Amino acid sequence: MNSPFEADPAASPSPHGRLPGLPAGGVYTIGKRATCDIARTVDGADGSDLVTVELVLTATELTKPGFVCDFGDLSGLQQHVDAVLDHRDLNKVLTDPTDAGIVAHIRAWSQENLPDDVRHLLGDVRVFTGRRPAPADDTAVHFRARHWLCDLPDGHKCGRQHGHAYLVTLPDPDRPDDLLPVPEKLRQFVLSRFHRQVLNTVVGFNPTSEHLAAVLTAWLAEQKLTAQGGRPFTVRVSETASTWSQFTLEAA
Repeated sequence: MNSPFEADPAASPSPHGRLPGLPAGGVYTIGKRATCDIARTVDGADGSDLVTVELVLTATELTKPGFVCDFGDLSGLQQHVDAVLDHRDLNKVLTDPTDAGIVAHIRAWSQENLPDDVRHLLGDVRVFTGRRPAPADDTAVHFRARHWLCDLPDGHKCGRQHGHAYLVTLPDPDRPDDLLPVPEKLRQFVLSRFHRQVLNTVVGFNPTSEHLAAVLTAWLAEQKLTAQGGRPFTVRVSETASTWSQFTLEAA
Protein backbone atom coordinates (compact mmCIF):
# COMPACT_ATOMS: atom_id res chain seq x y z
CA MET A 1 0.00 0.00 0.00
CA ASN A 2 1.28 3.43 -0.89
CA SER A 3 0.35 6.73 0.76
CA PRO A 4 -0.68 9.88 -1.11
CA PHE A 5 2.14 11.57 0.82
CA GLU A 6 5.62 11.08 -0.63
CA ALA A 7 8.98 11.36 1.11
CA ASP A 8 10.81 14.60 0.42
CA PRO A 9 14.18 13.69 -1.17
CA ALA A 10 15.50 17.14 -0.24
CA ALA A 11 14.74 16.74 3.47
CA SER A 12 17.54 18.32 5.49
CA PRO A 13 19.91 15.91 7.25
CA SER A 14 20.15 16.01 11.00
CA PRO A 15 22.84 18.35 12.36
CA HIS A 16 23.76 15.54 14.77
CA GLY A 17 24.86 13.03 12.12
CA ARG A 18 23.46 10.78 9.43
CA LEU A 19 21.11 7.91 10.06
CA PRO A 20 22.73 4.56 9.17
CA GLY A 21 21.11 1.85 7.11
CA LEU A 22 19.35 -1.10 8.65
CA PRO A 23 21.92 -3.38 10.32
CA ALA A 24 22.39 -7.06 9.58
CA GLY A 25 23.00 -9.60 12.29
CA GLY A 26 20.88 -9.13 15.38
CA VAL A 27 17.72 -10.03 17.24
CA TYR A 28 14.41 -8.19 17.04
CA THR A 29 12.12 -8.46 20.06
CA ILE A 30 8.63 -7.06 20.52
CA GLY A 31 6.27 -6.89 23.47
CA LYS A 32 2.49 -6.66 23.61
CA ARG A 33 0.80 -5.87 26.93
CA ALA A 34 -2.73 -6.22 28.25
CA THR A 35 -4.01 -5.10 31.65
CA CYS A 36 -6.77 -6.22 33.97
CA ASP A 37 -8.03 -5.55 37.48
CA ILE A 38 -8.38 -8.76 39.45
CA ALA A 39 -9.24 -10.17 42.85
CA ARG A 40 -7.55 -13.29 44.18
CA THR A 41 -6.53 -15.02 47.38
CA VAL A 42 -3.01 -16.48 47.46
CA ASP A 43 -1.66 -18.40 50.46
CA GLY A 44 -4.59 -17.18 52.52
CA ALA A 45 -3.93 -13.49 51.81
CA ASP A 46 -5.79 -11.10 49.55
CA GLY A 47 -3.87 -10.48 46.33
CA SER A 48 -6.19 -8.07 44.55
CA ASP A 49 -4.23 -5.98 42.10
CA LEU A 50 -3.76 -4.41 38.70
CA VAL A 51 -2.13 -7.08 36.54
CA THR A 52 -0.24 -6.58 33.28
CA VAL A 53 0.29 -9.55 30.98
CA GLU A 54 3.04 -9.30 28.36
CA LEU A 55 3.72 -11.46 25.31
CA VAL A 56 7.37 -11.33 24.16
CA LEU A 57 8.17 -12.43 20.60
CA THR A 58 11.55 -12.64 18.86
CA ALA A 59 12.85 -12.95 15.30
CA THR A 60 16.11 -12.54 13.44
CA GLU A 61 14.36 -11.52 10.22
CA LEU A 62 11.41 -9.21 9.69
CA THR A 63 8.36 -9.48 7.46
CA LYS A 64 8.23 -7.35 4.31
CA PRO A 65 6.69 -4.29 6.03
CA GLY A 66 9.35 -4.50 8.77
CA PHE A 67 7.53 -6.35 11.57
CA VAL A 68 8.39 -9.22 13.86
CA CYS A 69 4.66 -9.65 13.43
CA ASP A 70 1.81 -7.23 12.93
CA PHE A 71 0.75 -6.02 16.39
CA GLY A 72 -2.79 -6.44 15.08
CA ASP A 73 -2.19 -10.19 15.17
CA LEU A 74 -1.78 -9.85 18.96
CA SER A 75 -4.88 -7.74 19.57
CA GLY A 76 -6.78 -10.80 20.76
CA LEU A 77 -4.69 -10.78 23.95
CA GLN A 78 -6.48 -7.77 25.42
CA GLN A 79 -9.82 -9.10 24.21
CA HIS A 80 -9.20 -12.41 25.98
CA VAL A 81 -7.97 -10.73 29.15
CA ASP A 82 -11.04 -8.49 29.18
CA ALA A 83 -13.39 -11.41 28.67
CA VAL A 84 -11.83 -13.97 31.03
CA LEU A 85 -9.68 -12.23 33.65
CA ASP A 86 -10.67 -8.59 34.03
CA HIS A 87 -12.84 -7.73 37.04
CA ARG A 88 -12.91 -11.37 38.11
CA ASP A 89 -12.01 -13.38 41.18
CA LEU A 90 -9.22 -15.49 39.72
CA ASN A 91 -9.77 -18.22 42.29
CA LYS A 92 -13.06 -18.89 40.49
CA VAL A 93 -11.54 -18.65 37.00
CA LEU A 94 -8.11 -20.31 37.14
CA THR A 95 -6.92 -23.48 38.81
CA ASP A 96 -3.83 -21.52 39.89
CA PRO A 97 -4.53 -17.79 40.55
CA THR A 98 -0.84 -16.91 41.16
CA ASP A 99 1.32 -15.05 38.65
CA ALA A 100 2.68 -18.42 37.49
CA GLY A 101 -0.89 -19.64 36.93
CA ILE A 102 -1.71 -16.54 34.86
CA VAL A 103 1.43 -17.12 32.77
CA ALA A 104 0.45 -20.74 32.15
CA HIS A 105 -3.08 -19.71 31.19
CA ILE A 106 -1.93 -17.02 28.75
CA ARG A 107 0.69 -19.30 27.20
CA ALA A 108 -1.94 -21.95 26.58
CA TRP A 109 -4.28 -19.35 25.08
CA SER A 110 -1.46 -18.10 22.84
CA GLN A 111 -0.72 -21.58 21.50
CA GLU A 112 -4.38 -22.06 20.65
CA ASN A 113 -5.20 -18.62 19.27
CA LEU A 114 -2.19 -16.85 17.75
CA PRO A 115 -1.87 -17.17 13.96
CA ASP A 116 0.23 -20.09 12.73
CA ASP A 117 3.02 -17.83 11.44
CA VAL A 118 3.17 -15.96 14.77
CA ARG A 119 2.86 -18.73 17.35
CA HIS A 120 6.42 -20.01 16.90
CA LEU A 121 7.83 -16.53 17.58
CA LEU A 122 6.53 -16.47 21.14
CA GLY A 123 9.50 -16.52 23.46
CA ASP A 124 8.09 -15.54 26.84
CA VAL A 125 4.95 -14.64 28.73
CA ARG A 126 5.42 -12.27 31.64
CA VAL A 127 3.17 -10.93 34.39
CA PHE A 128 3.62 -7.69 36.33
CA THR A 129 1.53 -6.54 39.28
CA GLY A 130 0.77 -3.00 40.33
CA ARG A 131 1.05 0.23 38.40
CA ARG A 132 4.05 0.42 36.08
CA PRO A 133 6.16 3.48 36.99
CA ALA A 134 7.04 6.01 34.31
CA PRO A 135 10.73 5.88 33.36
CA ALA A 136 13.03 8.44 34.95
CA ASP A 137 13.78 11.45 32.78
CA ASP A 138 17.41 10.48 32.27
CA THR A 139 16.46 7.00 30.99
CA ALA A 140 13.96 7.99 28.29
CA VAL A 141 13.55 10.14 25.21
CA HIS A 142 10.02 11.23 24.30
CA PHE A 143 9.16 12.51 20.85
CA ARG A 144 6.03 13.02 18.81
CA ALA A 145 5.92 12.23 15.12
CA ARG A 146 3.77 11.08 12.22
CA HIS A 147 4.24 8.19 9.83
CA TRP A 148 2.46 5.76 7.58
CA LEU A 149 3.49 2.20 6.73
CA CYS A 150 3.75 0.64 3.29
CA ASP A 151 3.37 -2.97 2.08
CA LEU A 152 0.25 -3.53 4.19
CA PRO A 153 -3.08 -5.06 3.14
CA ASP A 154 -5.60 -2.63 1.70
CA GLY A 155 -7.58 -0.94 4.44
CA HIS A 156 -4.97 -1.53 7.18
CA LYS A 157 -5.21 1.43 9.55
CA CYS A 158 -1.42 1.86 9.71
CA GLY A 159 -1.37 2.63 5.99
CA ARG A 160 -3.00 5.97 6.80
CA GLN A 161 -0.87 8.87 7.97
CA HIS A 162 -1.17 8.98 11.75
CA GLY A 163 0.84 10.01 14.80
CA HIS A 164 2.39 8.52 17.92
CA ALA A 165 3.87 9.69 21.20
CA TYR A 166 7.10 7.69 20.96
CA LEU A 167 9.29 6.54 23.83
CA VAL A 168 12.94 5.51 23.33
CA THR A 169 14.73 3.64 26.14
CA LEU A 170 17.84 1.48 26.63
CA PRO A 171 17.07 -1.74 28.56
CA ASP A 172 19.91 -3.11 30.68
CA PRO A 173 21.14 -6.30 28.96
CA ASP A 174 21.58 -8.01 32.34
CA ARG A 175 18.33 -6.76 33.90
CA PRO A 176 15.86 -5.98 31.07
CA ASP A 177 13.34 -4.44 33.46
CA ASP A 178 15.93 -1.78 34.38
CA LEU A 179 16.77 1.09 32.06
CA LEU A 180 20.19 2.59 31.40
CA PRO A 181 20.75 6.36 31.22
CA VAL A 182 20.38 7.70 27.69
CA PRO A 183 23.58 9.30 26.34
CA GLU A 184 22.98 12.98 25.69
CA LYS A 185 24.28 12.57 22.16
CA LEU A 186 21.53 10.03 21.41
CA ARG A 187 18.88 12.23 23.02
CA GLN A 188 19.85 15.18 20.85
CA PHE A 189 20.04 13.03 17.74
CA VAL A 190 16.55 11.57 18.25
CA LEU A 191 14.96 14.93 19.01
CA SER A 192 16.66 16.76 16.16
CA ARG A 193 15.94 14.01 13.66
CA PHE A 194 12.45 12.78 14.55
CA HIS A 195 10.53 15.15 16.84
CA ARG A 196 7.52 16.74 15.11
CA GLN A 197 8.53 15.15 11.79
CA VAL A 198 6.78 12.94 9.26
CA LEU A 199 9.14 10.02 9.64
CA ASN A 200 8.71 8.86 6.04
CA THR A 201 10.32 12.11 4.90
CA VAL A 202 13.45 11.78 7.05
CA VAL A 203 14.29 8.06 6.86
CA GLY A 204 14.96 5.79 3.93
CA PHE A 205 12.98 2.78 5.16
CA ASN A 206 9.47 1.83 6.21
CA PRO A 207 9.34 3.50 9.66
CA THR A 208 8.13 0.62 11.81
CA SER A 209 9.18 0.62 15.45
CA GLU A 210 11.39 -2.41 14.73
CA HIS A 211 13.25 -0.51 12.01
CA LEU A 212 13.63 2.58 14.20
CA ALA A 213 15.05 0.49 17.05
CA ALA A 214 17.51 -1.20 14.69
CA VAL A 215 18.89 1.96 13.09
CA LEU A 216 19.24 3.71 16.46
CA THR A 217 21.13 0.70 17.80
CA ALA A 218 23.39 0.85 14.73
CA TRP A 219 23.84 4.61 15.15
CA LEU A 220 25.02 4.16 18.74
CA ALA A 221 27.52 1.54 17.59
CA GLU A 222 28.81 3.83 14.82
CA GLN A 223 29.23 6.62 17.35
CA LYS A 224 31.15 4.18 19.60
CA LEU A 225 28.65 4.77 22.39
CA THR A 226 28.40 1.56 24.39
CA ALA A 227 26.98 0.17 27.61
CA GLN A 228 29.15 -0.78 30.56
CA GLY A 229 31.91 -3.17 29.56
CA GLY A 230 31.85 -1.99 25.96
CA ARG A 231 28.73 -3.95 25.05
CA PRO A 232 26.44 -2.52 22.37
CA PHE A 233 23.31 -0.83 23.62
CA THR A 234 19.93 -2.39 22.95
CA VAL A 235 17.42 0.26 21.86
CA ARG A 236 13.70 -0.07 22.59
CA VAL A 237 11.12 2.03 20.74
CA SER A 238 7.54 2.16 21.97
CA GLU A 239 4.76 3.64 19.86
CA THR A 240 1.94 3.00 22.34
CA ALA A 241 1.50 2.23 26.03
CA SER A 242 0.88 -1.45 25.23
CA THR A 243 3.57 -2.15 22.58
CA TRP A 244 7.35 -1.95 22.20
CA SER A 245 10.05 -3.13 19.80
CA GLN A 246 13.77 -3.46 20.39
CA PHE A 247 16.91 -4.56 18.56
CA THR A 248 20.04 -6.18 19.90
CA LEU A 249 23.15 -6.35 17.73
CA GLU A 250 24.70 -9.76 17.20
CA ALA A 251 27.72 -10.23 19.43
CA ALA A 252 31.01 -9.68 17.60
